[in-house]
Amino acid sequence: MDIDIADDIDRPGLDPRDQRRRAVIGSSVGTIIEWYDFTLYGLASALVFAPLFFPGGGDFAGLLGAFATFAVGFGARPIGGLVFAHFGDRIGRKGTLLATLLMMGIATTLIGLLPTAETIGIWAPILLIVLRLFQGAGAGAEFAGAMTMASESSDTRNRAFIAGFPGASVYLGMALATSTFALISLLPSDQFQAWGWRIPFIASIVIVAFALYFRLRVKETAAFEAAEREGTVSHAPLALAVRSHWRTLLAGMAFFVFALPWVYIVQTFSISYTTGTLTVNPTHALIGLIVAELLTIPATLGFGRLADRIGRKPVLLGAAIFAIVFAFPLFLLFQTENSVLVALGLILGLAIVQGATIGVSAAMLAELFPTRMRWSGIAISREIPAALVGGTAPLVATALVGLTGGTPWLVAAYLVGLSVIGVIGIASLPETLPRASATTDAQGTKDAGAAERTPDAASRR
Repeated sequence: MDIDIADDIDRPGLDPRDQRRRAVIGSSVGTIIEWYDFTLYGLASALVFAPLFFPGGGDFAGLLGAFATFAVGFGARPIGGLVFAHFGDRIGRKGTLLATLLMMGIATTLIGLLPTAETIGIWAPILLIVLRLFQGAGAGAEFAGAMTMASESSDTRNRAFIAGFPGASVYLGMALATSTFALISLLPSDQFQAWGWRIPFIASIVIVAFALYFRLRVKETAAFEAAEREGTVSHAPLALAVRSHWRTLLAGMAFFVFALPWVYIVQTFSISYTTGTLTVNPTHALIGLIVAELLTIPATLGFGRLADRIGRKPVLLGAAIFAIVFAFPLFLLFQTENSVLVALGLILGLAIVQGATIGVSAAMLAELFPTRMRWSGIAISREIPAALVGGTAPLVATALVGLTGGTPWLVAAYLVGLSVIGVIGIASLPETLPRASATTDAQGTKDAGAAERTPDAASRR
């Protein structure tokens, strides 16, 4: 299985450094809006949506209802991810990413304009779910596409580092959403519930316009253009990925079964748990989360640099093993109800586990799937686990805490079990860095069409 990610070094009429810079910015700004949107929804699910859209069933039932709509968005992620991945591999990266950006941004803005259950009754949660579905469908393709574009616009020597920029942008989007929500939460409670929570959602349209400007300036990737010239673009990339790379897909899905729930447990569930079940000050909890998200940005890029030196698997395995060891201490830190120790738990949970996985996995998966099915392969690997265990993680965690009368140990055990699955998945994947080096010339670049002209081993099988 040869790596066929094309560099722009020989692309006529285009400065490769300028294209690389535009591709990194264009893929990253879309990721910012994706995770700004999703983080807003998660925070609102934990703090706002229960009384406004699911009243009448009590606090616990309302919270379950709010987290259920959070999970619904992840049910739409694989559908949107696979549909858009099909077109991304068939007609190109740029146009498809423009469509995903607009779908996400418009849905998020409309959520901020929704009437509540007090005004329109049952239609309020129904419309919330519909918009959540559109938001999830767009987001399901966005990050896989951003990973694809950033990876295809990098060279072998620093691919994990470059592919880490969209990953780092996840936390910039999270921090932006969390900061905005934290500031709005300083309003008097009645004003926050009445209209304050809407401001961050409506403001999403401004970020979309900003992201759209940069994404329109990005050129199509050289790897996809080379596939078009050589006639290797697949008409059925999803089917091709499943047929020729099913072992890689299963291992990739096992990896994301571990990686994705961590971010949603730490990002979403932990806020409701520490401020609801426990007595941590909500503003202190949000500040701790903001610090964790900001520290995850350099951590993601740093782990990418490390993966470009020692390989992808050692970094990913180290993160999964740390997750197994840290799951119970994470909740011991929360149980102290000390704001500083709670923040420490949030920082370690995000900066170490997610920082070491999000960017490195982008490079590794991009190197495992050839151009004609790359977006599809990444989307299948990521978005099916996102729907099954990612989006449902806060809901499952809330139910487990309810079963144990407020104690979090079943949640910790749940994370340990998922992390063990992740170790198995990572161990089943091949190391891609040595192969990348083998196809690299003295300047750290490679033949853009080599692997497309020579089908990968998995396809020959």
